[in-house]
Amino acid sequence: MEKEIIIENVGVWMDGGTVTLKMKKDNSIFYEIDFVQKVILEKSKRQIENSLVPGSLLLNRKEVEIRSSLEKEILSEIKVAKFGTNISQSETDALNRIILEAIKFVESEDYITVARKVGRIK
Repeated sequence: MEKEIIIENVGVWMDGGTVTLKMKKDNSIFYEIDFVQKVILEKSKRQIENSLVPGSLLLNRKEVEIRSSLEKEILSEIKVAKFGTNISQSETDALNRIILEAIKFVESEDYITVARKVGRIK
């Protein structure tokens, strides 16, 4: 039986591009995914206090290891997710483009480059 993955809400921050997805799996498991902005690579006080390392992928505010099986699973779930009923049809095309762009970045070599610049990997 295939899992039902729903994007219940999408937040697009005004900090340089952070995107937050509130997700639901199989009608019961709720979780939050953050694609942290990648424009401003210096960490601000707010980012440090909230563990928002530029260019990172977070699951429930915890950093996901780069190129891990968890990262692959999260991205796969987002790719097959459907939008919830509280997201209007008129918003879905634009939000889908934003989300796919965030996924494409995480899967790219630029993600590794940014991770090196901010000290996530050596």
